[in-house]
Amino acid sequence: MSAHGGEYDAIIIGGGPGGLACGATLAHHGVRVLMVERNDTTGGKAVTVERDGFRYELGPKLQVPMQDPGFKQLFARLGISDKLDQVLLDTASVSYKPKGSDTYKTIISPQSSGMDPTPFFDLWELDEADREKALAVMAEMVMLTPEQLDGLDDTSMQDWLAERDVPWELYSYLAMHANASLAEPIDLVAASEQAKIMQQIAVQGGGGYYKGGFGRVLNDIAEQIRADGGEILLSTDVERIDVVDGRAVGITTTAGTFTAPVVISDAGIQPTVLKLAGREHFPDDYVQWVEDAIPGWGWATIRYRLNERVLEQGCYIIYGDDTWWNTERYEAYRRGEIPDEVVVFISVPTAFDTTMAPEGKQVIIVGSPAPADPEDPHIEALYDRVESTLKKVFPKIFEVVDKRSYDGPAEVAAHSRDSVLPGQGGECVGLGQIVGQVGTKKPSPQTPLDGLYLCGCDAGAPGMGTHQATMSGMATADLVMERLGVTTEL
Repeated sequence: MSAHGGEYDAIIIGGGPGGLACGATLAHHGVRVLMVERNDTTGGKAVTVERDGFRYELGPKLQVPMQDPGFKQLFARLGISDKLDQVLLDTASVSYKPKGSDTYKTIISPQSSGMDPTPFFDLWELDEADREKALAVMAEMVMLTPEQLDGLDDTSMQDWLAERDVPWELYSYLAMHANASLAEPIDLVAASEQAKIMQQIAVQGGGGYYKGGFGRVLNDIAEQIRADGGEILLSTDVERIDVVDGRAVGITTTAGTFTAPVVISDAGIQPTVLKLAGREHFPDDYVQWVEDAIPGWGWATIRYRLNERVLEQGCYIIYGDDTWWNTERYEAYRRGEIPDEVVVFISVPTAFDTTMAPEGKQVIIVGSPAPADPEDPHIEALYDRVESTLKKVFPKIFEVVDKRSYDGPAEVAAHSRDSVLPGQGGECVGLGQIVGQVGTKKPSPQTPLDGLYLCGCDAGAPGMGTHQATMSGMATADLVMERLGVTTEL
């Protein structure tokens, strides 16, 4: 097909995990697919880059759930399960500092399924009575049925905990978890979303990685799209979604115009509706919802190239009772009240795959929640707090640092998501998984504009990061195939 224009069954805007999962599923079932990606490679926010023999993601990334994640389900569906090459996380380092203390205490915690909470209880120094209370709350959370979880879409995790006798230390941990796993404050994150992820961690394991990094997995998916007859157009900007007689009919790009009866956007609901298609093509109440929708937080990331291999675990968490953000603490930061220390999450690719760095060297990816605002005036101060917090627990790192590089909301917006509303664009996932934006209130993959669909973390599935995006992409593909009359039986 000519790069100056063409006709397809489905066009996908954006090659993030959701778009790739959608495109690969469609192409595998014979749908003529064109994917258009603004960057010189697919992968979106989960891309793996290579510099001077080091390979790493732009931000700290691990797979939750470890067992049967979206990628595994997709690879099985595509018949390429042998390519996945997943590495499971056995243990992780957790460092905690109680309020009023100057010292972090560290444990090594099991991360496989059926994990024992005893190391955490020891870390928190809980007495027997509080251990029983904490265990009761954790057990109740893990045993929630799908129907009970659906009933918590309109309940924040903080409100759910308020109805139970919860030791402060467990509350503080869950507040940190809301930040680190969902990029949300505990007083806004939907209890249904956080509880589902806690269930996945408890039952299916708490982290995983892939040989060659997430980008290698995403490249395999892109190659499968091509192998099944799909086309991927890189380094191409989509200027608009073309609409004729109230129906999406294709796209106009910097490389030409392409037509299809179905257009699927992995570019985010706000850029899709407000910029690419245009609000005039949607009902007023839908446009208002899109404008009012709250993005998840962004991520302030520092990558360190080390001349020695200092960290042995694949995952590190550093937090204290004063470091996580609820809405009040977040708003204080936005006013310029920068905390002394912050939540720090670290992934170490070389702990899973030694080829991710030159022999004897290491790359570590260190991050902390940040506003989604690409113009955040306090981001440099936040980077400083990330580094100063890290120094308190792992000073050895700074004796062997070779280079640092940074990625924050501004870089995320430039790489993967247009900022079409003030304060938005740099979110690390997509729309916030908060009360009012999950479950039945999460946007449907099928928009009110005929022929226009959404995929990725702004529509459809629950869960974390790439798992959520991949599951959403496959679900959107199923809807599109139903529309096109394509059978899924091979």
